Amino acid sequence: MSSNAKNIRPAAGHEPLDAIDERLLAALVDDARISNKQLAELVGIAPSTALMRTRALSDRGIIQGFEAKLSLSAIGRSVQALIAVRLRAHDREQIDRFTSRVPKLPAVLSTFHTSGSVDYLLHIAVATTEDLRDWVLDNLATDPVVGHTETTLVFDHMQGNHGPLPDQD
Repeated sequence: MSSNAKNIRPAAGHEPLDAIDERLLAALVDDARISNKQLAELVGIAPSTALMRTRALSDRGIIQGFEAKLSLSAIGRSVQALIAVRLRAHDREQIDRFTSRVPKLPAVLSTFHTSGSVDYLLHIAVATTEDLRDWVLDNLATDPVVGHTETTLVFDHMQGNHGPLPDQD
């Protein structure tokens, strides 16, 4: 690893990232639609090298995909909520039943299986507070696997850093 790399500790079984990988990732996190030519210029490498290294980062599982980020309010889903869910029992059948059904529901943006006082946190987006109420009633409150829910409205969602952590020196 070069001396100006940020000493990122890779997960077990992964090669460490070097400074070029880090610059590629930072540029792609900032703008995933950047052209390969622009990416190469920004990072200071040849376009063929940028393409090869970006593909290698994908092949290594570091880049997991590219997606369009939509304005939820512009598509009629302006009410967001975080819903804490506690299951009635913690047997494999109930966990599998919940995790095979709920994350696939159209309103669900993310599902987190957690430790602590709740088993799952759901991030959902719907059109109205009435839709939120109905969604909770139809999909959680009437589910025999679910023991308790607590819903928190989201006023604003600010994205954090999705790239490598900066140098801690």
